[in-house]
Amino acid sequence: MPDENPRSIEKLSVTEEFNDLLDCRMAMLGLDAVASDAGDRLEEIRRRCASCGYREACAVDLKRDPNNPVWETYCPNSDALMALTKAYWQTV
Repeated sequence: MPDENPRSIEKLSVTEEFNDLLDCRMAMLGLDAVASDAGDRLEEIRRRCASCGYREACAVDLKRDPNNPVWETYCPNSDALMALTKAYWQTV
């Protein structure tokens, strides 16, 4: 029986994959609402995510326990994402 999910992992492009991982990470941090306001910072985060060598670890961590802070030890965007999180939560 063919895979009926058009967004299965096997069919995702690399760009879609890192965007999905980043979108999921941002949602876990409560940043999904501020993505449109992050502008240049978000573009820099997306560029780092695209060239990251830890996408597989990120995907596993998000699936296993998205609230586990282990991702902060390897993610090249952890400082930027945490700064966005701090700035966002200080304004609400």
